[in-house]
Amino acid sequence: MGVKIKPYTIFVSIASYRDDICNRTIKSLYDNAKNPGLIYVGICQQNNYNEDFDCLHDIDFKNIKIIRIPFNEAKGPTYARYLCSTLWNGEEYFLQIDSHTTFVKNWDEKCILMINEIKKLGLSNKPVLSHYPNEIKKMVEYTENPYMVTRITKSYFTDRGMISFYGAEIMHSNNEYYQTPFVAGGMFFCESKFLEELPYDPTLDYLFTGEEILHSIRFYTNNWDIFTPKENIVFHEYTRSEQPKIWTDNPYYSDEKAFNKVKQYIKLSNKTDLINDEKHLYGLGNDRTVEEYYNYAGIDIINKKVYKNFGRPNNIAIEIDIINSNKYYKNSKNSNNNNLNII
Repeated sequence: MGVKIKPYTIFVSIASYRDDICNRTIKSLYDNAKNPGLIYVGICQQNNYNEDFDCLHDIDFKNIKIIRIPFNEAKGPTYARYLCSTLWNGEEYFLQIDSHTTFVKNWDEKCILMINEIKKLGLSNKPVLSHYPNEIKKMVEYTENPYMVTRITKSYFTDRGMISFYGAEIMHSNNEYYQTPFVAGGMFFCESKFLEELPYDPTLDYLFTGEEILHSIRFYTNNWDIFTPKENIVFHEYTRSEQPKIWTDNPYYSDEKAFNKVKQYIKLSNKTDLINDEKHLYGLGNDRTVEEYYNYAGIDIINKKVYKNFGRPNNIAIEIDIINSNKYYKNSKNSNNNNLNII
């Protein structure tokens, strides 16, 4: 990568949009780390500085870098995560989280041990730990059973024809690793060498839906394998309906160009005009094909149906799974609403 790797260190990427508990997340990750001196944090903060608490308010930890952007200049989480990645400086491991996250004790040691164990078991040479973390209210149950872990089991087609993921299901890991096709934006952990193979695209302004399927396919086609952690590492605060959102703050919010670009990357569109100049850098890998990914994930992009459920025996979807995998897309076509910009 041209940067000297610092062994056993972890870079934590945090994209924060007007988040009043961002500083609590930072305290949690340092307070609960086994080796806090080996943790380096890169933050992209997008705040209204007349109203919002700074992420580093009441924070005295070292090894933190921060990019501050006025909220009215924000371009969404995908661009913010790109900016976070520019703060990486040779840390061996990379953790991406949302800014409203709570950590379990010794989370850093647990993550590194899981990566090493997956390799030792021969499951993968390039493993990624990822899932939608459990809801924060479930943390009270963590000490009783840390192996009740959320797994992303199903994908579906949205009303705009994009592939997205259903919320995770809580399952007992049996202290084992379960491989899935799905990378979650709010939690993934792996070796930082992925940054060389699939660097963040800085041109995906305002993208939400489409970020995770693109990242999933880019990892897969670069020969990375995605596993649900065998135990909980972080807990997440979901919904946050009363908190500010970029699509309500910004009257000019539109993800149309980025959205269509993702469709071209992952072959949901026959057009290539948005990716020709950047395909070599931000496109898919050459180790496995996108067609192989869709076969593995059970996704039929022609008929807009999904035939696998990674929470059922042998990953085989049942009839209701298949029906639900394109109900939004089918309903939107029937009502001529397939061009709605709904997130």
